[in-house]
Amino acid sequence: MTRLQVTDLVTEIESPDGLLRPVDGVTFTVESGRTVGLVGESGCGKTMTGMSVMGLLPAGGRIASGSVRFGDTELTGMPAPGLRALRGSQIALVSQDPMTSLNPTRTIGAQLIETYRIHTDASRAVARTRATEVLALVGMPRPAERLDDFPHQLSGGMRQRVMIALGLLCEPKLLIADEPTTALDVSIQRQILELIDDIKQRLSMSVLLITHDLGVIAGYADEVAVMYAGRIVEQAPVKELFTHPRHRYTRALFASMPTLDLDDRHDLATIPGSPPRLTELPTGCPFAPRCAFATDECRTARPVLTGGAQRFACFHPAADDDPIELPEAVGTGHDGREQGRPLVEISDLHRRFPIARRTLRGPRPVVHAVNGVSLSIFESETLGIVGESGCGKTTIGRMLVGLDRPTSGAVRFVGERTGGARGARRDLQMMFQDSAAALDPRMAVGEVIAEPLVVQHIGTARERRETVLELLEAVNLPASAIDRYPHEFSGGQRQRIAIARVLALRPKLVVADEPVSALDVSVQAQILNLLRDLQRRLGLTYVVISHDLSLLKYLADRIAVMYLGHLVEIGTSSEVYDAPLHPYTAGLIEAIPLPDPELERAKGSAVLSGELPSAIDPPSGCPFRLRCPRATDLCVSTMPALTPVPGRHDVACHHPLVADGTADLLPITSTVRRTA
Repeated sequence: MTRLQVTDLVTEIESPDGLLRPVDGVTFTVESGRTVGLVGESGCGKTMTGMSVMGLLPAGGRIASGSVRFGDTELTGMPAPGLRALRGSQIALVSQDPMTSLNPTRTIGAQLIETYRIHTDASRAVARTRATEVLALVGMPRPAERLDDFPHQLSGGMRQRVMIALGLLCEPKLLIADEPTTALDVSIQRQILELIDDIKQRLSMSVLLITHDLGVIAGYADEVAVMYAGRIVEQAPVKELFTHPRHRYTRALFASMPTLDLDDRHDLATIPGSPPRLTELPTGCPFAPRCAFATDECRTARPVLTGGAQRFACFHPAADDDPIELPEAVGTGHDGREQGRPLVEISDLHRRFPIARRTLRGPRPVVHAVNGVSLSIFESETLGIVGESGCGKTTIGRMLVGLDRPTSGAVRFVGERTGGARGARRDLQMMFQDSAAALDPRMAVGEVIAEPLVVQHIGTARERRETVLELLEAVNLPASAIDRYPHEFSGGQRQRIAIARVLALRPKLVVADEPVSALDVSVQAQILNLLRDLQRRLGLTYVVISHDLSLLKYLADRIAVMYLGHLVEIGTSSEVYDAPLHPYTAGLIEAIPLPDPELERAKGSAVLSGELPSAIDPPSGCPFRLRCPRATDLCVSTMPALTPVPGRHDVACHHPLVADGTADLLPITSTVRRTA
């Protein structure tokens, strides 16, 4: 049964820049119990398509033409009261950022109860019972207690579960999931997606899954529509699209992805340029200005979707046997690099954060953010730090650059403790996750980049301007950017500005905290290639903090895996990914979405279940034991020490994995080693 049918949908928005057309002739159907994925770069029209279906267009927006049918009901032109009655009860939305969708001043229970009562006229007691049931359905620990929590008291995964619970309260027939897992760790992401898939089967619900993550599409979509500049450029069942992508834009998206089997001697393939402005769409194929195969026909005529089960709008589609080409090798890769001298030494590092008491008496609670971490960072290497939210990654990064002070232990940079005088920190710089928030919107780009030079009293005004122009050239931005403001740039361009600012003082160590997590896959590739190129040219040392394991496999020389403030495994990139020793590491790797439908769906249920334990009251012994299927009495009573194994690989586990993926039930000691 057809649950949703969208036909020739055109959405227009009146803006100060002119008339925008973010959805331009889109047609697709979503059958009962099926999932259709919408994929593409930011600005391609994915979210606006979902908002058009919901009737939630921004000010100045309207459906100019086309049809949106929900079952037998035509939604276009429906009066607002009718749409409000459908939204939440029959059609539900799970938005990308729960912190902006949930009311921070009201408890979770109040928001769930209100939503249910609006659509059912149930009593408060019945609504509270239903809210508890749905929170339990979405896997919320202690759901009855969570009703009295505020959004800020929950982890990211828990908040996203609340958003899904809000959508499922009235058992809708259609769920529109807009980037439901973009900001989540791979383990929580997998749990959320499996939850949506399971509920879809139980309720025979239809799902419109909007994302730029091709791995997510591979695992959970039945059909895929690839969008570009407001139009669908390729549409196919998921297996056909991933096996034989035909449109040149689809193939470019696949080539841009950092995957576990990618050769790190190559730069990532990138898509030149950026998507067109919606007020300046080209006459012909909108992808022609960025396509290496474009001809005069592409620039003057608009291709239409043609074909059978797999349809594509391209005058020069790829053949089924055309390989996806990668750039030429640019280096020796991680395994071919020689290890330099130690640049930073971290010794028994601890960080505690006191928090407010919940009662008038008793000791003040303390968050155990970092617990006894020791490691070395070598010159010109890239060290990746990976782990779920709350594991202490960012706290270590802040202590490395002196933005936070250790409770105990030490961070020494070429023999000197960090966190001292301003001049001593020139060699240590941090690149923050949200470049838009890190750049002062009131300052022009030239001022933003020159600010570190001004603070450090380096150079004259003329010399600083020359330095800024050199840095703009280094990060591939035009000289004209110097007088523009951050809001005038795309996300990828703002990240380039942030990199230029970081490089202004010619640092030796750069800590990059989730440097590309919020960017499209094509823009990610550009930034990652830029970081690698700058490292080769300037001899930079990177510490990259990320929950994207595919990114770290490609970018990092060594990987440090953290769990609840503890370093549980560290080794070379190939060692950690090809032969993980800690069960937690193996679970993280298993949770990585793969851009292959058969491999992704053969995984089964998520290996890592449950939430991270509380850092206020951490478990005894091994911190991972509450989620580990191999935990024994030894794990309950004794904290495992980080112990070396052959090569450059260390692990903190009483029962490490061996090469065949099973557990070695002997404790690791200096004489018991993993066998290859």
